[in-house]
Amino acid sequence: MTRPIIVMFVVLLLIVLAYFGARTITMVPGKAQNAMEYVWEMIEGFGMSLGGPEAKPYILLFAGFFLYILFCNWSGLVPPVGKVEALRAPTSDVNITIGLALVAFLFFEFQGFRHLGVRGYLGKFFPFGEFRNGVGAGIIALFVGLIELMLEFVKPVTLSMRLFGNIYGGEVALGVMTALTVAIVPMALIALELMLNLVQALIFSTLTLMFTLAAIEHHGAEEHHEGATHSTEPIAQAAPAH
Repeated sequence: MTRPIIVMFVVLLLIVLAYFGARTITMVPGKAQNAMEYVWEMIEGFGMSLGGPEAKPYILLFAGFFLYILFCNWSGLVPPVGKVEALRAPTSDVNITIGLALVAFLFFEFQGFRHLGVRGYLGKFFPFGEFRNGVGAGIIALFVGLIELMLEFVKPVTLSMRLFGNIYGGEVALGVMTALTVAIVPMALIALELMLNLVQALIFSTLTLMFTLAAIEHHGAEEHHEGATHSTEPIAQAAPAH
């Protein structure tokens, strides 16, 4: 029960910070508001640089996952790491990382169905329309679609296990080094873990954003573009040469 309690405290801390931050917004920002706006603009700019304008509706989710996981990761660096169960990071529990990954998985799958419709989204994995181009093309397209379908269900596994493995492994290493050495080496490792934990939070949130954008992407867009290109070729050929 200790790790879920820490999770509750992390969530409560984020809610309280967001609530008081929103209440104190003024036209003439103070230091705290400037800091919050700077962090938000940095996160928003990074997310937009990854996904472009299509990522705009999902920046809030991206920032939420990033900040939540970052606070969870850093909560496990409270000394003595690896010695007291209550001080372990929530993300070092595979049950919590699986829960986070399932939330992300359900979100981007829902967005895929919402933007493309049931037929359009399932058509990405079962492209029976390719049989119009021949039996061979249809079989190859269907085989590729089934592989993509299997990879969809691998996504939550990779999201959860990557986060769990890195955070848990870091805590074990810190615990061993603390027990075997003086404080200088563990302090250096904690500084390294601070950076690595930030990277892991960024990876999880970035992959969630990219999976969401991939889910809402219509495969027919490229085909439509190619069709438009081919349709202009006869016109170009029919044009008189000067």
